[in-house]
Amino acid sequence: MIVLLQGTIEAMPLPDLLQWLELSRKTCVLNIAGKGFEATFYLEKGKISYASSSDRSFRLGEFMVRSEVLNASLLLHALTESRRSGILLTRFLIDAKYISIDALTEVFSRQVVALLLKIIQSKTGAFTVTTPIPDYAADAPIQLGIGGMIFDSIRQSDERAKERQEAFKSLEKINERLENDDFQLPVLPHIIMRLLSVIEDENSTFLEIARIIMTDQVLMSRVLKVANSAVYSSGGQIDSIHMAIARMGMRAILNITTAIKMNEMNFSNMPQQQLQAILDDALKTAFLASGLARKCKIDPEEAFLGGLLHDLGKTVIISLAHDISIDNTLFEEFINERHAEIGAMIARKWNYPESIQKLILHHHDCMFSGDLDKVVAMVQLADDIIQSGPENGGDPELLASLNLQKDIIQDVHTQTMEVFYSFKN
Repeated sequence: MIVLLQGTIEAMPLPDLLQWLELSRKTCVLNIAGKGFEATFYLEKGKISYASSSDRSFRLGEFMVRSEVLNASLLLHALTESRRSGILLTRFLIDAKYISIDALTEVFSRQVVALLLKIIQSKTGAFTVTTPIPDYAADAPIQLGIGGMIFDSIRQSDERAKERQEAFKSLEKINERLENDDFQLPVLPHIIMRLLSVIEDENSTFLEIARIIMTDQVLMSRVLKVANSAVYSSGGQIDSIHMAIARMGMRAILNITTAIKMNEMNFSNMPQQQLQAILDDALKTAFLASGLARKCKIDPEEAFLGGLLHDLGKTVIISLAHDISIDNTLFEEFINERHAEIGAMIARKWNYPESIQKLILHHHDCMFSGDLDKVVAMVQLADDIIQSGPENGGDPELLASLNLQKDIIQDVHTQTMEVFYSFKN
């Protein structure tokens, strides 16, 4: 392999680099590596003949599946056979008549433009130009002119820049409303307020809690259903709310009741399906955080409540954007940046203790104090696992610091999902 040229995108912008390769009619491999991203382009006589990426979503196969020109099973077969035969994927697809050359050219063009756009927008990265190209990449059936690809990527970059400017204006309006408390907080259900008041009273008894819950027969039956689930029922059948409180404790009953009532909440300015997705993930996180906390001998009820409330701030932010059109990527970044702060404020307005407020505020950073906060770590870990799955979720260092093994994670996750679906049904 011979290195023809290497440098950085900052020193030699991508359009200039590609134009030089086109004018020089280079047959080469161009590799560009940025932060967490890598792209490789094969060129023949100054034209792009193939492209790949470290990011699966930018690979040609993914573009074909998303464009519905090829289904996932045919793609898998094509990838397997092309690798076995040592030929380029595009060559195999055309020779096997899986896709017409016109359709493949259109999808390939979109993939290349998307890759170039990502690199242009990142404005950083190191590139290397080498020769020769691999034998299997020679005489590729599709070869794209660089000029057209550069034009399309720059045009899309300019369009997105304008969209981002408009989105930033909209986000600034939302930010101003958040800063000025110009929004409606979700209302804590009345029955939860009554239960909180009773539990905070040192002279209260579990009979008072039972009487409050028994005023709502549907609520009582749902509390008993959860109390008899695999997560909570370790000492036989629980037949009454009195027995549930005596065996599980007042805080556990309060948490279950809060979960039930929160899942019935509505926001006038938020699509119910979007709200329900947030509430469902919060409930799964609560059950998982609580189950893992028991394994680690950490307060399971505080972990449960933290998991239940950790993303509540998202509901406020999304409700403020109900009549605003915003780029999804930018809006997600904004939500991720502000939701913990807003969630902590909601917990404060609802008179939850400072420990819960801190848990919500720092639920993405269990080292916020300089040392590991184990309850926050439980919520952070549970949230990660619910989002990524038990096989992929969980920072290995965090798992090690909590002395949690993967098989325990899997077992508790299985229990969590059983309880969740029982709860929902």
